[in-house]
Amino acid sequence: MKNILIGVGMLILAFYMLWEQGKQSQEFLEQNRLADDKEIGSPVEANRTYNSSQQALSNNSSGLDFNQSESISIHSSIDSLEKEELYEGLSNSFSSLIFTNHSGGVREVNLKQFSRLSRDYNMTHPDEPLLSLSFVDESGRTLSSDLSFPKKYKRIVTGDQSIVYEWELPNKLRIQRKYTRENDNTYVFNHKLILTNLSSDPLPLGRVKINLGCAFRMPRLYNPFDNAATYLNVGYYNAGLPLAEGCSCAECSGRIDGEKEEFFQLNEMGATGEMETKKLSQAKWACVNNQFFINIIRPLDNFANYWIEGRSIQKSESEQEDLQGVSGTISFPLAYLSPNSSKEFAFSIYAGPKDYAGLSELGHEQKKVMQFGVFWWISEPLSWLLNKLHGFLGSYGLAIIVLTILIKLILWPLTAQATRSQKKMQSLQKPMSKLREKHKGNSQKLNQEMMKFYKEHKVNPFAGCWPILIQIPIFLGMFWMLRSAAELYGQSFLWASDLSEQDHVSQVQGFSLNVLPILMVITQWFQMKLNPMQMGPELSDAQRINAKMMRFMPFMFLIFLYFFSSALVLYWTIQNLMTILQTLITKKAPDPQKDLKTELETEHDTEDNSRVLSEVSEKEKSYRNLLGLKSKGNIDPKLLENNYQERAKNYSDSRLKEMNSGKRRLALDKKQRLEQAYQFLLDILKK
Repeated sequence: MKNILIGVGMLILAFYMLWEQGKQSQEFLEQNRLADDKEIGSPVEANRTYNSSQQALSNNSSGLDFNQSESISIHSSIDSLEKEELYEGLSNSFSSLIFTNHSGGVREVNLKQFSRLSRDYNMTHPDEPLLSLSFVDESGRTLSSDLSFPKKYKRIVTGDQSIVYEWELPNKLRIQRKYTRENDNTYVFNHKLILTNLSSDPLPLGRVKINLGCAFRMPRLYNPFDNAATYLNVGYYNAGLPLAEGCSCAECSGRIDGEKEEFFQLNEMGATGEMETKKLSQAKWACVNNQFFINIIRPLDNFANYWIEGRSIQKSESEQEDLQGVSGTISFPLAYLSPNSSKEFAFSIYAGPKDYAGLSELGHEQKKVMQFGVFWWISEPLSWLLNKLHGFLGSYGLAIIVLTILIKLILWPLTAQATRSQKKMQSLQKPMSKLREKHKGNSQKLNQEMMKFYKEHKVNPFAGCWPILIQIPIFLGMFWMLRSAAELYGQSFLWASDLSEQDHVSQVQGFSLNVLPILMVITQWFQMKLNPMQMGPELSDAQRINAKMMRFMPFMFLIFLYFFSSALVLYWTIQNLMTILQTLITKKAPDPQKDLKTELETEHDTEDNSRVLSEVSEKEKSYRNLLGLKSKGNIDPKLLENNYQERAKNYSDSRLKEMNSGKRRLALDKKQRLEQAYQFLLDILKK
C-alpha cells in the first residue's frame, strides 16, 4: 500500500510539473510575440488580407470566375502589385485549386472530405504562391532585370481539365504556365512551364527557381514529449550520386550524409532561419510538409544540378497567435535561351494528405515522405494492413483493434514460450541463490556454474526477454506509422473525436483530461498483478531494485503516453488486454514444470542437496580423505561414524602415554585434525 501511495504521489507531481512547464512555455511564446510586435509593428497585412480572401472563397459556393467579380486585394512584402485575381478551377472529388495571377501559381489547395480524409483542410500559401516562378544567378541572387519578378499573369485558357496563364515581356520573353488534371482519383495535377525567347539574341536566364509552397504547424493539444516543429520539413529524394565539388565526399557536395532521401526540420534551419542550400545531382522530387499534409513537386525531366532551399516562416492567424511554418524552393540551371526558341519543363505535383497507401500507388519513392525512420520495414506493412482492415471494417478504431489482435496472435507462441521460461526460472531461484552464495567472491566461477546449471535443467535465461525485445520495434514502428497518418486525422472512435489527437474528454485550466491513457495503465497494472515478481530472500539487491522499478512501469507509461494520439494509446491498451487473456489461459493450462519442481523438492529434502548442484570444496575433499570417504557424492553418516571411531582409537590415552614427548605432540595434532574433520562433516549432514 505504501508503494502505491508513493507512486500516485509521484504521478501527481509529474503531471503538475508538466502542466506548469506548458503554462510557462505558452507565456514565454506570448511574451516573445508581443516583443516582436513592438519591434516590427503589427502583423503583416498580407496575412490579414489573405484571411479575408480565404473567407470570400469559402463563401463562393457556385465556383464562379473570380475575375467576373471584384478582385481581392493582397499585399506581399516582396510584391509591388496592389491587386490579386483568384480563380478556382481543376476541381475533382479530392480537391480544388485556387489559382492566382501573381506568378501564375497556386494560392491555395482546398482538400475535401472524401475517401480516407475525414475533414476538409486548406493548404494555403499566403506569401509566395505554390509554383511561383523567378530567375536567379549561380550564386542564388535574383536577377536584377525585367525578368526578376514577372508577377502579373493573364489567364488565356479556362477549362474543366486545363488552365493556362501567360506573361509576356514584349520582344523579349513569353512565359506560359499550363495546368492539367486528367482523372478524378488522385490529389495529383500536372504543370508544364514553357519559356519562349521572342528576340533574335540569346537570352540569359540563369537558374529557374520554383516555389515548393509552404506548410504550417497543425494546431494540436499540448504535448511536452512531441515537438510540433519536428513535423515541419523541407525534403528531397536524390536519384543520382552526390555532386563532386572539389572532392566526391557528401559534405563537399552540399549533402549531410549522402542518403538518397533527407528531411530538414524547422529547428534545423539555423540561426538565420534558412537551411544550407542542398545541391543534388538529380532530384527525383522535393517537398514541403507538416504533420499530415504535403506538397511534392516531381520533375519529369532528367535535369542535373538541382538546388533545394528552405527557410522558416510565420503566419499570423490572429492577433494572439503566430503559426510557425517552413517554405522551400527548387531550382535548376537554364543558362541561355536560344534566339526565337522555346523550352518546356514538365512537373507532377501532389498536394494532399500524407496517405501511405495513396503515395505508394504514385511510385517514384514518394512514399518516403512518410518518414518512418529505421523501422520503415515494420511501419510500411502495418500501414498497408491498417488501410486494408479499414476497407473491410469501415472504422479506423476497429481496424487498430483488429490489427493489434493479429500482431498478438502472431507473437502468441513466442510469448507463451517466454512465459513458461519465466515460470521455470522462478522455480529455480532457490538453488541458484545457493550457487550465488557459494561463489559470491568469484564472479568468473559463478558464471561458469550458472551456465552449467542452466544447461543441466534446459533453461534459457534470455527467453523471457524476447517478447519485450520484439515489442519495442513493433511499438516504435506503430508509433512512427500512426503519428503522421493523415487517414486518422478527424477519424472518431468511441468518445475520441480525433484518433490522431488525445481523446480529450474535457479540459481543466488548460490541461486536457484523457480517459484512454488511464484505462491503459489500469490494464497494464492488472497484467503485472497476474505475474507477481518473486521477492524472496534469495534475490540480490539489484534484483530487488529492478523488481520495484517494474512496479512503477505502468505509471511511467501513463506519463509518457498520456499526451500522445489516442490511436497509439488504443493499440497499447488492446495489447495489454490480449496479454491478460494469454496469461489467464496459460495459468489454466497444465504446468509443464511439474516434474522439475518435484525433482528440486526431492533434492532439497536430501541430506546433501548442495553436493548435487555444485562441486565439493578442496577443504571438504581433504576431510573426506582423512576419514576414508569418497571425495564426491552423498556422505553416509554410518560410514562416517565408524571410520571416525576406528581412527580415534589410534589416539587413545593409553597409547599416548607410551609415546615419547615428540611423537605425542604429533599424535595430538593429528587427533585434533581428525576431530575437526569429523565435526565439519557432521555439520554438513545437519544442513
